[in-house]
Amino acid sequence: MKKVSLLIVVMFSLIFNTANAKATLTEKEQKFINIITKDFINSHSLNLKGFDFYDTRAFASNDGNLTNGGKSLTNILRDIAKEQNLMDCSPLFYIDKSNNKGYVLEKRLSGMNNLLILSYDKTSQVWKVTSKVEKMGKDLVELGLVKGAN
Repeated sequence: MKKVSLLIVVMFSLIFNTANAKATLTEKEQKFINIITKDFINSHSLNLKGFDFYDTRAFASNDGNLTNGGKSLTNILRDIAKEQNLMDCSPLFYIDKSNNKGYVLEKRLSGMNNLLILSYDKTSQVWKVTSKVEKMGKDLVELGLVKGAN
């Protein structure tokens, strides 16, 4: 693994930045999301047609007023965060327009792309992880999100 000397664009606090939880994404945040998402599309042959990016800041900062579905997404987010290393990227959530299926894109510093597949249980009104697929993608240096040591 390449040594990392300088963090350039990686926005590890994307999900935990509550100051602007309802604000639209900045240009830098959108660029970061697009780069990570494209790497997952390539590594997993992922088709996100019919899916929308779900900004996790909206539910991460609004814990007290969440539905069961929102609480379950928060729990999934927290479970992922507990397992991540300091330099891993914040997971990206994509939910289909019918709110029945979702994907979580978890990018590791090493380049590992962990795809979590979600399904919505209408009876319990909660999101559940139904499977996890790990495939190697590009590392953060290759993606231009961090600068490697020369």
